[in-house]
Amino acid sequence: MKQIKQLLAGRRKNMYILAILVILCLAAELLLANWRDFSIKDAPVTVLPSETLTSAKGATLLPDGTIQIDSAGAELEFTGLSTEAHTITIHTSAPEGTVSIASCFLTDDASQYDYKQACLLYFHPAGGHCFSRGPLISNGNLHGILLSFDRMHGNFTIDRIVLNERRGFHFDKLRFCLLLLFACFVWACRSRTLRTLFYDPSSRKHRLVLTAGVALCLAVVCWIYGALASFGSADPISYPLEEPVASYGAYVQQFDAFQKGQLFLDLEPDPRLNTLHNVYDYSERIHSSDTADWKQPYWDRAFCNGHYYSYFGIGPILTVYYPYYLLTGALPGDAFVSMIYSALCAVLLLAVLEELRKKFLPRVHLFLYVFGYITLFFASLIPLVMVSSNFYYIAVNGAMAFALLFFLLFFHAFSMKQGIPRRLYAAAAGIAFVLLVLCRPNAAIAVMCAAAPTALLYLAEKDTVWKHKLLDLTAFIIPVAIGGALICAYNMARFGTPTEFGTSYQLTVSDITYNTLRADPSRLLAFVYYDFLEPPDVSLIFPFISLHKEVVSTLGNYIYHTYNMGLFCIPLFLCLFLFSHPSIEQKQLSKRLTYLFLLLGSLLVAFLDFSLGGIFIRYLCDITLPLGILALLLALEYEARLEKDRCIRSILPVLFICSIFIGAMLIFANENCMLLNDAPEKYLRIMDLFR
Repeated sequence: MKQIKQLLAGRRKNMYILAILVILCLAAELLLANWRDFSIKDAPVTVLPSETLTSAKGATLLPDGTIQIDSAGAELEFTGLSTEAHTITIHTSAPEGTVSIASCFLTDDASQYDYKQACLLYFHPAGGHCFSRGPLISNGNLHGILLSFDRMHGNFTIDRIVLNERRGFHFDKLRFCLLLLFACFVWACRSRTLRTLFYDPSSRKHRLVLTAGVALCLAVVCWIYGALASFGSADPISYPLEEPVASYGAYVQQFDAFQKGQLFLDLEPDPRLNTLHNVYDYSERIHSSDTADWKQPYWDRAFCNGHYYSYFGIGPILTVYYPYYLLTGALPGDAFVSMIYSALCAVLLLAVLEELRKKFLPRVHLFLYVFGYITLFFASLIPLVMVSSNFYYIAVNGAMAFALLFFLLFFHAFSMKQGIPRRLYAAAAGIAFVLLVLCRPNAAIAVMCAAAPTALLYLAEKDTVWKHKLLDLTAFIIPVAIGGALICAYNMARFGTPTEFGTSYQLTVSDITYNTLRADPSRLLAFVYYDFLEPPDVSLIFPFISLHKEVVSTLGNYIYHTYNMGLFCIPLFLCLFLFSHPSIEQKQLSKRLTYLFLLLGSLLVAFLDFSLGGIFIRYLCDITLPLGILALLLALEYEARLEKDRCIRSILPVLFICSIFIGAMLIFANENCMLLNDAPEKYLRIMDLFR
């Protein structure tokens, strides 16, 4: 009876706390949604008259007083104003759904002659009328406004511009739910009972909590897929192809080549390619006098022996394209392929963590475990890779999925009892490894390094007879050997060399055969900075954090450089410095070697990508997953071994929150910016949460 009373009292307490959180979040949402209207209640509402328009570059003032914006770079200047300003609202219309961005500048009592930037305004009429509202806070009276339309997609018309317009009562249900979720999380962080509750795999409730974490990650995958599907990226591709082969991605082109019984792509090269001194020299391809009127070569395809080839591995073709084709008679869109691999990553990631936890960390706190899993999903940049869905990122996405599948099967196989099931799992792990190589060979290096200690220590075991050891390892080696032989034969048939995947023959920004491994001090310093320390671009405007487009001019031979960010800018990876901390148990040889080899293998992959590929966030994704797993395992063990409730218990959740935030913002600010360009409704809906 006493226990029942304590249980009821505990539940009542939780209900009271939840009710208080709901009330606080409700008040916060009402304030966030309406504070600007409250703050400008005495400011006059002013519609800018057409007479104040003193300059219109790239725009036309129509007889009815509306303004038609004709092209990117258009500028509108309004002068002769003398009023207090807090907000600017621009009402627009357009015949088609377009997204345009305007920078808004002002002059006021504090700066009467020089314009200073006030805000960015996003316009998406979507075939009708819309408005864009932003802060325009003047110091004293406003004197002038300059609107610069930096980005335009089609013409649209400004119906009117209003200063200090009230939006009226507003309540954002999505923001309220997110605030409540965050408040519950903060409360959970402060609850000693939840923080110190160890995970019990036999507990149904604990498993449900982990399942909820997976469901949340899958919900993110579904949201991204829905956004990509809204503009046709997920639409099936009819086969036979209805458009010219050149208009499709590399995987569709390679699938088409296989269906036609050939290895080379069905793309017609210009005969003059063979007459160039070095066809792989980009400058010769574009500046040679003999190529002034020729058909431009196909970008990022391998050119060898008069034919075009794809240097992208055929793993996605074998695992997604052909099954989809056999089931539907069509080919999947890029978004569908990315969704399949990302959903697999979300599920397999937890399964791998569970396998490694059982092997190395028997005791972890439930709260930090599930929170760490969600953090790892974002910090490993799986959402960024998915939202950037094209054939470049599909290769990375597939490699992530098969790396996780290999980890799961391999470590599970060698944790099982002796017998046929162990060999079946080992054989399946071998197949997963081959598929990983067929997606992205570089990514297989770190995975292979992480698995090596388990295999070597198994051979050194004294409890298992050599016959069983050889049979178990042979079960893994046979599919790897068969797959490796087939890959070598495939490469030999295309390029005459078993180890050439086609990258040496690609037509890209430079002749990459001159990219070599050099370990001189300047190269090593550049590698450390660009791969681990380079900060992202930060702004006060959503999405606040974006990849930095780097320009490198001091590394000798040209090296590819574009959107990038250092690994340690995602706080989760700072936990890698716990590797040598005394609190990390070092007696277990298997764990120590697995961690060490995983770290060294990832560093090797990163240096290879830097030296042979360049500086690019997509290359960094080769190591975010393995190093993210290692960082999370170190963080979980360190936190679980704390004897007292030290400040680290608060620091780790903060690191995790920051990692989730950065990973989430990179969904919206990345190389392709596909959501802004092609699914602006989704992009602007999330932006509204922060305005």
